[in-house]
Amino acid sequence: MTKPFRFECTGCGNCCRGRGEVYFTEQDLSNVEKLLKLKPAEKPAFRRKMVQTKRNGLLVHLTNGRCALLGNDNRCSVYEARPIQCRTYPFWAGFFENEDDMDFLKNECEGVGRKNGQVYSALAVKRRTNKTERDFRALQTGKEPFSL
Repeated sequence: MTKPFRFECTGCGNCCRGRGEVYFTEQDLSNVEKLLKLKPAEKPAFRRKMVQTKRNGLLVHLTNGRCALLGNDNRCSVYEARPIQCRTYPFWAGFFENEDDMDFLKNECEGVGRKNGQVYSALAVKRRTNKTERDFRALQTGKEPFSL
């Protein structure tokens, strides 16, 4: 990416829809449970709904078309406790590798390229995506860390 990147979140919820995976740490999930004020008896069912598998020490929510935490108003129901993956969107290295990836992001996220969006230089994008990668890899415990 050589030209500046313009972005402003519109709250459309598109990033929370579609088939995909959301990665949580145990602490992330505990924070979500606390924010939702779940009673101890409610936690096992909630965890079954949220966690379908584990990968490199992270809990994985398979969205199957829509994140279970996305409200009917297209807003995250646990915004204050959302995991790193959600906090750092769209600054994931994979979106900035080539024009096809950038086109995918533009089609997925209406906040990309917005006229009044914040402008990020190529260097600023690189710094943010590198930080996202470092922070995400630091959460993983396996020998083969993966990227967002």
